Amino acid sequence: MPRYLGVGKESTYGTATAATVWYDIIRENMAAKRTTILDRDTVADRQLSKVARGEEYVEGEIEMYLNSQQIGHLLLSCLGNVVTTGTGPYTHIFSVADSLPSLTLRSGLDNVKEKIVMGAVVDTLEVVAEVGKARARAGIIGRQLMFGDVGSPSFTEKEDFTHGDVTITIGDTTKRPRRMMLRIGNNLERVHVLGDYYLSKLKPKKFEVTGSFELDLESEAEYQDFLSLTPRSLNIKFEKDDHKIEFDIERFVYTDAKVEVRGRELLVASFEFVALKSDLQDAVKIILVNDDEGY
Repeated sequence: MPRYLGVGKESTYGTATAATVWYDIIRENMAAKRTTILDRDTVADRQLSKVARGEEYVEGEIEMYLNSQQIGHLLLSCLGNVVTTGTGPYTHIFSVADSLPSLTLRSGLDNVKEKIVMGAVVDTLEVVAEVGKARARAGIIGRQLMFGDVGSPSFTEKEDFTHGDVTITIGDTTKRPRRMMLRIGNNLERVHVLGDYYLSKLKPKKFEVTGSFELDLESEAEYQDFLSLTPRSLNIKFEKDDHKIEFDIERFVYTDAKVEVRGRELLVASFEFVALKSDLQDAVKIILVNDDEGY
């Protein structure tokens, strides 16, 4: 009974393409959305009697454990540009572009059917690490959903990253948070035009990188940075053997800081931050090292 997420990069927005890689996901809830137009404004009858089809699109979320072989296409659709070097393992450096490539996503529904989402683009991408696991969540907006025959997936044998594989560096200091979250958002605008019920295109608006982490309170340094709005650099790196996912932020500032005192419990400080574009680098640069020759 196959359950999987097949992923393929589209050459033309909304035109289905075959899967080139399969993800072993935790969950997905992609669903078709449609505006249903009812005759609430007409005068002939007090009861609803007419219905019309409005604009349609697809929306949902994909969640999976963080794995170097199961995230490349999502990173490309989220940021837009990639440069690949090396001879294996390959190094892929993702940067921010104004145009985002679309994907065809294929979700296996046991032996019943394959759910196909065409024109899928990553609106949000979250990476969460806490003791015991590291996960990625992608918010998806797509053009159209349909069904097809179940595929024959094959999955990577590379191990998932865990909390023991992450190194977090703020400025020149290595930190060991209890939990961290990084969120990248495109704020996609859905564009509909006359002559088509489905999405015409997705337009990325403001690109935002935010996040948070929780630290055992050992000094007031981060809190002082929050109070003074002092920019710092941040590097989050997951590394296992010769594979790596690295999020490099040259400038960020804290937007919120809290230290809660509760009885004799350990003091934990919670911080939220936002990344800033610098003269030399986008708000975030993502480096992926894996076995894929390119995207």
